[in-house]
Amino acid sequence: MKTTNNCNIKVPDILIQRITEDTERYIEWLKKSDTVIDSNLLLAGPFQSPEYSVWPRPHDNFHYPLGMKKLLNLGFSGIKSKAWKNASNFHGNERLYLRLIHRVYAVIIHIIESYAMAAKEKRLSDIHMVCRSLSRRAPSTFHEACQLYWFATVFRIGTSTIGRIDQHLYPFYRKDLKSGLITEAEGRKLVAELLYRFEMRGGGRGDTLQNITLSGRNAAGKDKTNELTYMILELMLGNQYIEPKINVRLHKKSPGKLLDMISRFQLTGTGLCTVFNDDTIVEGLKKYRRPEKISDDYCADGCSEIILDGYGETSFRYIDCVKAVEHTLFGGKENVPGKKSMQYYASTQDFVDINPPVSEGKKTESFLSMKTFEDFYRAYLSQLKYQIDAMLSAPYNSNENPMRLFTAATMPGVIEKALNPYSNKACWHTYGLFIGSLGTAANSIAAIKLLVYERKLIKKEVLLEALKDNFEKNSLVRRLCLDAPKFGNDDNYVDAIAIDIARRFALWVKKHKDRTGRPILSGLYNHLFHHTAYYVGATPDGRKNGDPVGEHISPTPGTALKGPTSIINSVSKIRTAEHIFGSTLHLNIPLVSLKGTPDPEAILKHLTLAFMINGGCVININILDAEQLIEAQKHPEKYHDLVVRVWGFSYYFVGLSREMQDHVIARSQSE
Repeated sequence: MKTTNNCNIKVPDILIQRITEDTERYIEWLKKSDTVIDSNLLLAGPFQSPEYSVWPRPHDNFHYPLGMKKLLNLGFSGIKSKAWKNASNFHGNERLYLRLIHRVYAVIIHIIESYAMAAKEKRLSDIHMVCRSLSRRAPSTFHEACQLYWFATVFRIGTSTIGRIDQHLYPFYRKDLKSGLITEAEGRKLVAELLYRFEMRGGGRGDTLQNITLSGRNAAGKDKTNELTYMILELMLGNQYIEPKINVRLHKKSPGKLLDMISRFQLTGTGLCTVFNDDTIVEGLKKYRRPEKISDDYCADGCSEIILDGYGETSFRYIDCVKAVEHTLFGGKENVPGKKSMQYYASTQDFVDINPPVSEGKKTESFLSMKTFEDFYRAYLSQLKYQIDAMLSAPYNSNENPMRLFTAATMPGVIEKALNPYSNKACWHTYGLFIGSLGTAANSIAAIKLLVYERKLIKKEVLLEALKDNFEKNSLVRRLCLDAPKFGNDDNYVDAIAIDIARRFALWVKKHKDRTGRPILSGLYNHLFHHTAYYVGATPDGRKNGDPVGEHISPTPGTALKGPTSIINSVSKIRTAEHIFGSTLHLNIPLVSLKGTPDPEAILKHLTLAFMINGGCVININILDAEQLIEAQKHPEKYHDLVVRVWGFSYYFVGLSREMQDHVIARSQSE
């Protein structure tokens, strides 16, 4: 391959400058690594990565997995060798870029050699042989593959998305099992240790992004569930870990045994297991110009976003469609009692001032002068589009913050063609925009349509005063608003509004492109729903400032009164395949509704199947005991092990902030 005149455009000077600076820091960090080897364990390496001098988010947001298939295929030594060899095909910045990759991986190999020597000194022959092999070649055994997996985890610095671990490791397991090199029991010990290491690495922190994605289908529609899939699920059920987070891909040909295990997970009430619908998601990705083979390799992000395993990075932004209702009613201005400080989600975190992604909207016509509902709805859509355009006006990445070379080298086309991952079309990044609180916004718009314009039961000025006053002085107005149709009850009056907002949102978002020319993906998701409750004032659906809003694509807590089937019906009317960055339903089921039923697992299995058959995208079923949660809030010392779903992860209830605890309690009383 000959270099071209535009090589400095592919790898510009600013990228080389910044990546050189970061590489020097990273190598110094690597050299400080402790060669931790525990004689009671099968794998080398510490649970935690050493502390890093500079928080590395500008170079790695940890929301996407390494290219583990590439790393397992080439090994650390293979990437080092290939980077050096291919560097000779280029000049200038491209050659320098590949030689920097070579340097990083040379240091990594030196560290792995030090692990081999430390193991030899401790007379741990198995660990010594595994580490020595990994310093020289790609892994060839299941033990070596598991060790590489852990080294790669530690060398990434921060806790990060893991990806399709059962698919990554299964070829090694199957080969060794078939050849008699290991027994099933020995393989199980290695898998158990990997899971234990992820649990210890998480340190009980909750939102660590350590997501694994299991099972799924291939491009031909064949089920890819394997022995490791079941082994991992069984170990996670037995050990009751909160790390790593479990995500399972289901499709029409998924085995019944897998569905049964998911139902067992759901019945624990931890919310740890999330289900992804291959039949909706793969088709949706293909519509967004992702090749079928690549679409079939999707996995979960650090939360519930849908990304492509080993093909590129991800990053997201969000807007709030219920805030757009407020902007429409108040001429682009906010209607909140005052700024509030909150913790991110845990009681140990610092308080920060919370703010909406777009605090002020555009100046639109006064609500008082909007003669028809169509006038109001047109103004609302313009506020929503204003937020979209504001959030997508800047690119998702820049050459000033390039991807760290350890990670970049595992991405497609990087060591082969000296291409910057961010502008490299061999990579398939998933950049997305989320819209939050769709159900609450639809409820508010439906209330205005019914009560102000159709039945004329509430005058516009009276509604505005009630909202400004947080419904404190006008309980009758609030009662009328609360009684208006609500999303999640299979009511087309309000569901049609949610459908239309979602459809327009998808159309507007995909007009924006990333640096490779591919459309930005839309998603119906919002991980800051508990913040939204306080940075949005009272809304026309009857909720007060501070009352919960709907999370993701879920109904507002307390408003879905016809049971889970109606919730699924409402959600399934929305074409979530158009919102392929992630559209998650948290289906909250009070424990009392399952008590006395002869086969609660069968109920959960059929709810999951109904969601899939109706074209849903992502579902997480929560079994919640309202009385227990209230008691735990009063007496936390008695409930240290109580685990609940938060957003894309599960966490200990007593460790949540008060506001998040209140939201979870509200969920438990909702359906």
